[in-house]
Amino acid sequence: MEVTLKQAGELIEKANKIVLSSHVNPDGDNVGSTLGLYHALKGTNKDIKILLDDDLPDNLGMMESLDLYQKPQDGEIIECDLLVILDVDVDRIGRVKDVVKAPILNLDHHISNTKVSDYCYVDAKAAATAQIVYSLIKEMNWQFNLEAATCIYTGLCSDTGFFCYSNTTPYTLKAAAELLEIGVKPDKISEVFYQRSFSSVKAAGRAIDTIELYHDGKIALMIIDKALKESADNTEGFVNFARNIRGVDVAVMIKYADDEVTRVSMRSKSVNVSEIAQSIGGGGHIRAAGATVYKNLMEAKDIVLNAIIKGMNKENA
Repeated sequence: MEVTLKQAGELIEKANKIVLSSHVNPDGDNVGSTLGLYHALKGTNKDIKILLDDDLPDNLGMMESLDLYQKPQDGEIIECDLLVILDVDVDRIGRVKDVVKAPILNLDHHISNTKVSDYCYVDAKAAATAQIVYSLIKEMNWQFNLEAATCIYTGLCSDTGFFCYSNTTPYTLKAAAELLEIGVKPDKISEVFYQRSFSSVKAAGRAIDTIELYHDGKIALMIIDKALKESADNTEGFVNFARNIRGVDVAVMIKYADDEVTRVSMRSKSVNVSEIAQSIGGGGHIRAAGATVYKNLMEAKDIVLNAIIKGMNKENA
């Protein structure tokens, strides 16, 4: 059932025991929106647990309370008043869906969201789910604190490319300005966000060497195989090396996850990659989307390339 932002806030206010969660393969908006909401609520005496069915990336140390993240355990059952999932549709929270028994409130900005949760607020025009959390805090007159502001600002930066992408709006910048007035340090956030280990920087060079061009140079594809993945602590942002090639419209990174599981990240300059991702079981934004393909790396490569070419041809028809 779709709800208004105020109704979403009222559901949260009525719940005493809450679990917060988000999508596997977490990013800055995923974690920033989750922790931003947590910090906005932590003075309300609610029992709040954070579950994530994946590991956290190593470039988000600017945010407080990362140590609260727990992984769901097989056979565990958590009963609570409300499961709040952020920046994700219900099918991408992994084992959390099986472990937590509660009505689900879904806060998201992905245009591909199926809106099948018990309660759903989706604003596809929002630059980030962190922006929705910012608006929710304002709507409900909850107290902003520096911890919440830092997390929300990080989420905004993550999904707007530090306010460079086309999803950046005047409202986004006004929100960022207010967060800075609270005391957020943008230089500290960017320094941590862009920091990489020596092994990851070396791995980036090897990843760039894998890039190949297709479809008259309009598609750039990068491959992260098992060895390359294991040599890098963090591959976040690698796909942008492919996106920045002159003449490329769609950049895609396919990444080994398991022998028969491949993670796919797509970025575009004009093509709707959300529709392409949906065609292979994923979703996301118009200019940034992803999917998990249950095939080995080379089989997934063919599936993804065919889907992108089909999508591009459809848009040009």
